[in-house]
Amino acid sequence: MQFLTIQSPAKLNLHLRILRRRTDGYHDLVTIFQKISLGDTIRIQKTRNDFRLTTNCPGLETGENNLITKAYRLLQTKYPGLGGVSVRLHKRIPLGAGLGGGSSNAAHFLLGMKKLFNLRISKPELIRLGTRLGADVPFFLLEKPRAIAWGIGEKLLPLETRSRLWFLLLVTRQGLSTKKVYQNLRERVPPLALTKEKRIAIILCSFFETKRIREAVGLAENDLETSAFSLRPSIPKSIKALRTAGASFVLMSGSGSTVFAVSANRKEIVALAKNVKLRALSYRKLLCHSLNN
Repeated sequence: MQFLTIQSPAKLNLHLRILRRRTDGYHDLVTIFQKISLGDTIRIQKTRNDFRLTTNCPGLETGENNLITKAYRLLQTKYPGLGGVSVRLHKRIPLGAGLGGGSSNAAHFLLGMKKLFNLRISKPELIRLGTRLGADVPFFLLEKPRAIAWGIGEKLLPLETRSRLWFLLLVTRQGLSTKKVYQNLRERVPPLALTKEKRIAIILCSFFETKRIREAVGLAENDLETSAFSLRPSIPKSIKALRTAGASFVLMSGSGSTVFAVSANRKEIVALAKNVKLRALSYRKLLCHSLNN
């Protein structure tokens, strides 16, 4: 095999609670990750040269700070005789959107390299490698559609899903820095209890699986919203636009700037998309659905 093409899906955070600030600068959290049908495409081809990454996205750095490049360098350290590759990344996931695009790209590149070069690396080893790249990377390496995550996001409870959920995303080119959102976050005193928050996440997942969206509304939260709102006032305005149009479940994904509405019914989410008035907001609408594998 000389090349392969793989899909790299985005994720939504259907729930996100910040438990406490850690001494290492990270935050302990509990979240629900959900893969969605919006995604990028990665083509990896063996070459004689070291490494080359190109993309259709003009604003994306392709040098040593790119997560795909970092993933290749990590593999080079583990496998000194690793061959060269040329990587073409076709981006559809917006940058700085809270949709995990960079993390998904890095994870699926690692999975692709394992297959292309027949690397003998176990899933736990791969996840440990991915954790060095970013907190969201292990979820994508898990290759499951949904998971409850805790720690910094590296501890995972994978969940199978049979029910399809539909989403209306409002996305913008005005991305947000995850680092700045966390830096702007007020420290929680006292910290939340991990056991209780995991239990709530499990209940929420049962609501999503049985399509009880209105019951999930009262439980689902994103603790990063307040910080993101102060940095980007257009985010609460976009949330208001969704609610005014009739959406019941509305949340910001990750550290923003994407906001989304959830429905168990495709016709309902299509009607919502028609009703949402964005006016002067620099957002556009995207319809997508949950992945079940």
